[in-house]
Amino acid sequence: MAVSPHYKHTIVYLSALGGILSFATYTLVSYEVFPPGLDGRQLWFIDMMDAEFVRAYEEPMRQLPEGVVSRNKYSGDYDKSSRNSPEGLALTHSYEVDDDFLAQGEWNYTTYCTPCHADGLGSGLVTNNSNGRRLPVPGAVLVGDAGLIKNYTDGYLYLTIREGAAVMPGYSWAMTDDEMWSVVEYLRTQPGGAYVPPAPSAALESAEAGEPSEEG
Repeated sequence: MAVSPHYKHTIVYLSALGGILSFATYTLVSYEVFPPGLDGRQLWFIDMMDAEFVRAYEEPMRQLPEGVVSRNKYSGDYDKSSRNSPEGLALTHSYEVDDDFLAQGEWNYTTYCTPCHADGLGSGLVTNNSNGRRLPVPGAVLVGDAGLIKNYTDGYLYLTIREGAAVMPGYSWAMTDDEMWSVVEYLRTQPGGAYVPPAPSAALESAEAGEPSEEG
């Protein structure tokens, strides 16, 4: 006896329904969400049920493994204010200052510093008034007769490059430790770039000479 088309469709529908019900039953049992564990569950996100996650503030922030330093911390744990601390002012490096080191410093200065400090004079494209200055203040003059860096130690300059200051961003994301130090050494070779220590105060000179102070 031939089966009419109507019955063919019914058989296909029932077979598909049976397959869906079988798969759903298997899924519920396999993922342990069979009643009564269905409360609040979204069964179509079964992979999310197996995922491991930690809610915010459930656990303390994980620390770096021992012996590892973060990318933004190279020669000590200093913040922006530490440029004026005794440790920051006294900070030095142990890299060999040769022609290659100075060339590296010049390249990095030209790449990252000249937008604000072209030729060390604070007249870069970003800070030049004639180009519609973007910053509220002009770039600092670094070298020359009116240059500022002669008043600051190497450590102060290094930390300024690394951490930034005022409207200046830090560049530890762009330069490695030796590259930032090479910029400092390159600036020292420019006219008026050598560090000039401050003159000792009169009270200090008197103390070193063994003379009594006015208070004494």
